[in-house]
Parts: sequence; C-alpha cells; structure tokens
Amino acid sequence: MNIGGVHLTRIGSDDMLLEPTRALDISDTGTLLESILECLQREKSLRLYYDLAEMAVIDPVYFAWLENLSRACRAINVRIICIHMQPTAAFGLATFLHAAPSFETALDMQSLREES
Repeated sequence: MNIGGVHLTRIGSDDMLLEPTRALDISDTGTLLESILECLQREKSLRLYYDLAEMAVIDPVYFAWLENLSRACRAINVRIICIHMQPTAAFGLATFLHAAPSFETALDMQSLREES
C-alpha cells in the first residue's frame, strides 16, 4: 500500500513494514498519521517496522515525526521498531536527543527476534 510517501507492506500475521520514499512529506503530519493508523488497524497489526535504511541523517524535524508516529501507534496498541538505522543517522540523532526516544530500535528484524 502506498500512502503519501510511504510504502506499507504486510510481512507477517501481526507485522507491517513501513518504508519511507523520497516523496515523504512530513509537513502534513496529521493526514499522514491518520492514513497510516487506519491501515495498521485495518490489518490488525501489532508491530510496525520502520525501515530507516535510506535516511542518512535524522534531524530534529524528522525525529519529531518519528516521535509523533510512535505515540500515535502506542495509542492504538502498535509497537514501532526502527530498523536499519545508518551510523550517520544514529550520530545525528544522538547529538540532540535529551531522553530515550519513544520508539524502539533494532539492527534488523532478525536481530530483534534473536533477542526475544
């Protein structure tokens, strides 16, 4: 499913994968969040894997987007896990982070399953 700059794919009975595209416009957060949440509820998802492989840098604006998505997902009982974060994105995030983010992180889906 393509929704305003993101591609959502069912990858398991309870799991969805969100892949942002270059067309992602986070300036209209409300509409985008609503569309993503509707899809997650329709698919009865419990986990959303957010693929950050294409994000070289996470700035405060993008971090705010991730935080908003994470809190909205938590409100509908969906766990969000950011995967494939590049070292440059992690470094950028760490430079302005003052508390733990509201989303989880993992190297990839396989490493997360091995932790459980």
